[in-house]
Formats: sequence, structure tokens, C-alpha cells
Amino acid sequence: PVFSADGKTIAFTAEYEGATDIYTIAVEGGLPVRRTWDGVNARAAGFTPAGEVLISTSVHATLPDAQLVALDLKTGARRRIPLAQADQGVYEPSGKTLFFTRLRWHGNNAKRYKGGTAQQLWKYTDGAAEAVPLTTDFAGTSREAMWWQGRVYFATDRDGAMNIWSMTPDGKDLKQHTHQTKWDVLSPTLSEGKIAYQCGADIHLFDIASGKDATLDIRLATDSDQSRERWIEKPFEWLTAAHIAPDGSRVALTARGQ
Repeated sequence: PVFSADGKTIAFTAEYEGATDIYTIAVEGGLPVRRTWDGVNARAAGFTPAGEVLISTSVHATLPDAQLVALDLKTGARRRIPLAQADQGVYEPSGKTLFFTRLRWHGNNAKRYKGGTAQQLWKYTDGAAEAVPLTTDFAGTSREAMWWQGRVYFATDRDGAMNIWSMTPDGKDLKQHTHQTKWDVLSPTLSEGKIAYQCGADIHLFDIASGKDATLDIRLATDSDQSRERWIEKPFEWLTAAHIAPDGSRVALTARGQ
């Protein structure tokens, strides 16, 4: 899921109707609205400063390459970003410069991967003849660009595990902000100077200003409906095992794991 800048709308990828496409839903919940009919693995990559949903899709490519499209939720108009390959991306506030990864995730979970499909961060400014690579000084992975107060924050495994780093818009002045070692930083997202990310089975919140990195205490209340008592009217339809005592006085039965 990705949040709109005003925090009122969530865009996400789903396959309610078979194909993997983009849907939106209000933060309060309700019925999801289908936004694309690409018939390929479309993915919600974020929102533009103008409020368009930024979508990664290969529907416009002659090859199975991801490209970025900006979708206007009011009119349904699509604006293709003029890049032959682009997947994850974030705009700086003016909406003129995009920081993006050319390639999609390479599809395996190899640690410290440095192969030919390692994700790297690039920069494209409207009207420029070419995009500019920013992180090619490191052969490993750099992805999940995020913008805050003149710096680009991103996830990279430069120190052995995926962690949050930042750099200036020209790829200089690299700084490391998180120091996870056991598990990788996954799915980071930034809002109002704070970065939420997954690490292991936990959600962390990193505050850029203070440098504090805390594990969130998330509790979800439930009525545990699946654990309520249920009556099985015809248990023998679920019979998986039976054993009769040697003297024939008793029989042990297993039905539905009981």
C-alpha cells in the first residue's frame, strides 16, 4: 500500500478480478475502486506531488520491462514517464526530478547480491536527454528512494545488511542511519521526517531529526472467530483415522484433527 500526500487515500495492488491491477480505497475503509486494467503485474509505486498515483507496469513496453505511469484519479488520464526502464520512484516536491530504480527486484532473496540485475538508483529531470546513475559506486543493491528536506533516503546493503542510508540529490555525501545486522530493512516508507520499515517480524520507526530507531508496539484486537466452538454435524465425513482396542470394547477416531 502507498498513501496519498493528504493521508486520505491508499493505492494498492490486488487481484480481486483475476488480473493484478491497481485499486484505491479511502483510509476509513469501504469498497475498493479499480483504477487499471493492464492485465500485467501492475504495482502501486507511490504518489506524485500533483496527487497522481505512480504505477509500475510493463503494459506499454515491448519487452517485459517495468515502466512508470502517473495516473490521474479524477480523470483516469495516464501520463507515461519517458523512461524505457523504471520501477520504484519518488519525486522531489517540485515534481520535476524523479529518483528511481531502473530494474525490478531480481526475484530471489540472495544476501548481498551483486549480479547484473541488482537495483541501482537513478535520477531523471524533466526535459533532460538522459537519466543519471547515482549509486553505481557500489555493485550491490540500492532501492526504495524517499525524499526529505533536500536528501534522498534509500535502502542499501553497503554494510552487509539492508539499512537506511541517505545522499544528496547528486549522489554525494553518503550517510548511514540505521544499523540492523540480523535482519534486512524491508519496505521503508517516509512521512513527515519519519521512516517506517519492516525488520524481521517487527515494524520499526526511525526519526530522522533525532536519529531514534524504535520498534513499534502494535496490538490488534480480535474476536478469534476461528477458535470459537463449532458443531460438526457429520464428523465421519472428515474421518482420517480409526483404531479398535484389542478386546473390541473401544474405538479411537480422528476427525478434523480431533
